[in-house]
This record gives sequence, structure tokens and C-alpha cells, in this order.
Amino acid sequence: MSKKNKKQPSFIILPEWRMYKDFPWQIWLVGWLAIFKAVIWMSTSPNCPDPMLKLLTIKFLVCMAPFIVLGIGVWNLKKWAIWGILLLCIADLAFFIIFQNAFSCIIGNTFWMLAVILMIFNGPVGNVLILIATPCLLKHSGKNYFDIASSAK
Repeated sequence: MSKKNKKQPSFIILPEWRMYKDFPWQIWLVGWLAIFKAVIWMSTSPNCPDPMLKLLTIKFLVCMAPFIVLGIGVWNLKKWAIWGILLLCIADLAFFIIFQNAFSCIIGNTFWMLAVILMIFNGPVGNVLILIATPCLLKHSGKNYFDIASSAK
């Protein structure tokens, strides 16, 4: 059976096509960013006042499962996942606009390289990167990967 006639499975946790060379790298990156945004916060220990720490913990716990499911859904080229991740990133950015001292809690007093990593994965920078990739996500949403691969050649 040729790739063009192949039917893409409905939902796979780690789809093999995300590793193909003709898979759009923006979609690959958004999927990983979403998954890392969901789990990296567990390895950090922000030094901030107790009320803000509780608020950040609630935010991260509420967003954890959706970021994982939506990141995998983006790899599967699902429209619902792409719209969901866009809305979740906008809500996450709104959180950092409303609670501006959360920004400094995430960075903390760490060395600059760790601060950059934390801002990408736990802070608003990752959300902005996902929103920048929106045109590519929408272009390929709802398509079969094998159709994308055949049009790339």
C-alpha cells in the first residue's frame, strides 16, 4: 500500500510521522513545547510568597493535563487540539498579565540560562512561540499526515 492510500490512525500518543523529515517542524516543536510546559514546573521550586505560590500551583495543576493532551493532539494534526492549545496559551498569557509578580516568581534567583529555560517552558515565552506557529498549525490542521508528505515532494 502506498503512503498516499494509507489511512492515518485517529489518535496515537507518539505518532511515528512526527519524526519523519517532511513533517512540519513547527508542529513538532509546538507538541514538545506543550508537553514540556505541562511537566517542567514539577522540577522547579519557585521562591515567592505563599499566596502566589498557591496560585501558581493551581494554575500549573489545572493546565497540566490539557497541555499534554493538546500537545499530542497537535502531533496528530487534530483541529480541536490546535484550537484548544491556542485558547490555552492565550489564557496562560492572560494569567501572566493579570498576575505580573508571577513572572518574577518563575525566574527566581537562578542563573541566567536556567531563567531562560524556565521562561520558555513555564512562562509566557513558550506561549508566544506557540502563538507564532499558529499559521502553520492552522494550515495543516485536520489533514492526513500522508497528504502533507505527498504535497511536500
